[in-house]
Amino acid sequence: MNKHISFIIAIATIALSQACKPTKEASEVPTSYVDLDTVEVESYDRPVYNPSETRVNDLLHTKLEVSFDWDSTYLYGKAFLTFKPYFYDTDSLTVDAKGFQIHQVAMLDEVGNKSPLEYSYDSSFLKIDLGKTYSRNDTFEIFIDYTAMPNKLDAGGSAAITSDKGLYFINPDGSDSNKPRQIWTQGETEASSCWFPTIDSPNEKTTQEIFITVDSAFKTLSNGTLMFQTENADGTRTDFWKQKLPHAPYLFMMAIGDFAIVEDKWRDIPVNYYVEPKYEEFAKDIYPNTPEMIEFFSKQLNYDYPWDKYHQVVVRDYVSGAMENTGAVIYGEFVQGNDRYLIDNSGEDIVAHELFHHWFGDLVTCESWANLPLNEAFATYGEYLWNEFKYGKDEADYKGYNDLRVYLQTARMGKEELIRFDYGHRMEMFDAHSYQKGGRVLHVLRSYVGDEAFFAALNHYLKTNEYKPAEIHHLRLAFEEVTGEDLNWFFNQWFLSAGHPVLEVEKEYIDSLNLLRVHVKQTQEGDNVPAVFRLPTKIEILQANTLYYEQNIVVDQREQTFEFEFDEVPLLVNLDANKSLLAEIDQDFNVEEAAMLYKHGGEFLDRYFALQALKREKDSLALATIKSALNDKHWKIRSYAIEGIRNLAKSETEETLAKLQEMAKEDEKSNVRAEAIRALNKYFEDEVSVDLLKNATEDRSYLVVASALNALYEKDAEAGLKAAKKLEKEDSPSIITSIAEIYAEDGSAEHLDFFTTQLKAISGFNIYPLSMSFGDYLDKQDEKTIKEAMPHLIEIAGGEGAWWMRMGAVNSIIKIKSKYTDESKSLESKIKSTEDTAELADLNQRKNKVDEMKEWIIEELKQLSEAETNANLKRILEGSLN
Repeated sequence: MNKHISFIIAIATIALSQACKPTKEASEVPTSYVDLDTVEVESYDRPVYNPSETRVNDLLHTKLEVSFDWDSTYLYGKAFLTFKPYFYDTDSLTVDAKGFQIHQVAMLDEVGNKSPLEYSYDSSFLKIDLGKTYSRNDTFEIFIDYTAMPNKLDAGGSAAITSDKGLYFINPDGSDSNKPRQIWTQGETEASSCWFPTIDSPNEKTTQEIFITVDSAFKTLSNGTLMFQTENADGTRTDFWKQKLPHAPYLFMMAIGDFAIVEDKWRDIPVNYYVEPKYEEFAKDIYPNTPEMIEFFSKQLNYDYPWDKYHQVVVRDYVSGAMENTGAVIYGEFVQGNDRYLIDNSGEDIVAHELFHHWFGDLVTCESWANLPLNEAFATYGEYLWNEFKYGKDEADYKGYNDLRVYLQTARMGKEELIRFDYGHRMEMFDAHSYQKGGRVLHVLRSYVGDEAFFAALNHYLKTNEYKPAEIHHLRLAFEEVTGEDLNWFFNQWFLSAGHPVLEVEKEYIDSLNLLRVHVKQTQEGDNVPAVFRLPTKIEILQANTLYYEQNIVVDQREQTFEFEFDEVPLLVNLDANKSLLAEIDQDFNVEEAAMLYKHGGEFLDRYFALQALKREKDSLALATIKSALNDKHWKIRSYAIEGIRNLAKSETEETLAKLQEMAKEDEKSNVRAEAIRALNKYFEDEVSVDLLKNATEDRSYLVVASALNALYEKDAEAGLKAAKKLEKEDSPSIITSIAEIYAEDGSAEHLDFFTTQLKAISGFNIYPLSMSFGDYLDKQDEKTIKEAMPHLIEIAGGEGAWWMRMGAVNSIIKIKSKYTDESKSLESKIKSTEDTAELADLNQRKNKVDEMKEWIIEELKQLSEAETNANLKRILEGSLN
């Protein structure tokens, strides 16, 4: 902060004797005054720095005994916590405990006798006087009797994890017939301390025991091994779970509910799948290829899966996508479905992500949230590794490029360092930098050091830091110790700096010198963005005789020129030939070059970028390339070729129509079949047959059915409505969303029951589009229907969960309010202009009714605005009232 200070400085020579006080009086020194200009004095504030938690006491073991009160949504707990001082002697202990009632705190002796301890508690931290001083050679055990009340905690959360109250009771009173009763936990980042007292920090590691008492009808899941179950006389059962290996408190978990359990294994380690009973037959497909993944990662890392089991469970109303709780992973319900749903909604990438965490995150844990990429970048790259192994490099590169695009989109709003200690809140770390950019940076590192060194370094990192916290420099040192190279330059520019390279590539061929010059300019800008990245890469040059020339180069200047001697003009110059850079590269290709890139480029992204350059071209070579791409080996290239088929459809109409019809019926990938149907509807609406579209509504893929249903309705509304009615009972969000769009467009009053039924049944991500379609539908209804239906939208708009799920309902309510606002203004204008008495009476009567509806909706919006806790949604609501 800067301060402006205007002042007059009095300049006086003060005799030294003033301080020493000699016996002889000093002579007076004349004082003069000088007026100076205003001086700007800059005041510096210390930068924000979020360190790792200081280790005062080390939590060695956690033993919990828990039971539940469904009516009050309370957890009754007893915690037995074993500690030792980390290094320095201490006579006190502070643990995290959020929103508890504390009933007793005591010291336990060797035989379990309790000695009460003095403590203070502020609803966040429990500070305990140990009664004596302990050294690092001592251990002590604390007993805490408490009640956890998660629903009384203030709401918190973020886009990644939408709530932070730690413990969740789902449908506790059983009033919702569409939802099972469940209890589950979510600990990351520091919400485990909402249901048990602990040192809630990622650099803490503890072993675990938990006794869970529940109604005998429920099944339980927690970390570690289910040691035994005890039936109690009151109709409850106590399950004892024990984990012998240490892990961070945020990885503790419980899930309680009516689950079907399908057993599997990897080697001799249990691998069980928890699902709702109606999905039992699909359980292995809900968590696809899990044992094979464990084997692959174990071999790839040369480090066998380290935990005692690997179980997975789907829960309702989950506050995130999935969570890597040690040996007991939780997923949101979006991964759960029948065999038809799973065709288009496989959770395989998420399974790979959470499994890879069991090495990177659970075994070796980021020591602070500033180092979160040590968890999330690796888990994201685990998805790439699995796709590469199971489905080939093309599929892995397609998914990797999606990650890059997500990061680049985020970077346009702001560029951050991967490792950053200056975040405002730790949840800010859960973004496209830590995940998608981090995964891409690991790919760059792998490409630089080579596969053998990359996986050897990962093994060294894991073995050196197993069951311990780590920071980014541990990873750097592991790579340096394996490769023998100082890699500070790499880690500084990719992990500790912001941004990414932005490259402009130009080429020129000088005939007189037989010389090709390739100019590369780095143009990236921004705070803490390196002006110059060091970019080892490969350039590929194709000559007329189809000879390839490849050379490794290093781009390490702001502007740089590379020269190559050739006897003739090359047909193609392709920078980043391996497509491994994390960069925006402006490298234009003309039609001939793009066609050559598609035909001879060895990578998925070569073909993708080629089509990107050709899709709007009408040149015969461009059309021939797009036509060829319709038969590409990778489904996404085929799909992308369909997206660029417009000019081909005009020039080769019959052949293109036949090809699209063939692809709509026979392509092995549902995404391609669906894209072909969309293209037929867009470019061949008159030619495509109703029978083809009707048949497509019976496809095994719901994605294809939804595409066909929309196309059928546009071609033949009556046939489309009939097909939609037939599909209303399908267990598919994509089908329900498509039906909702059709019914909203049709607007018939008979569709109201469909909307109200589905709004009660649907949940999660699908609430938003259904709410928006319901708003479109209500926009066409009369006041009686709107009055009857509006409470459904109001309930969703004021509900829990992610704010953007509520936003669909909010937007629909605002739309209906705008409808009445506009009609009121129109009526007012007509009233002013009419002179007919009868007409005036009708207009006034209608305006009164319209204003009544408008005021009623405004009042509902006011109440929603007052209750809303999310700043973004609150602004939208407040804006609607102006």
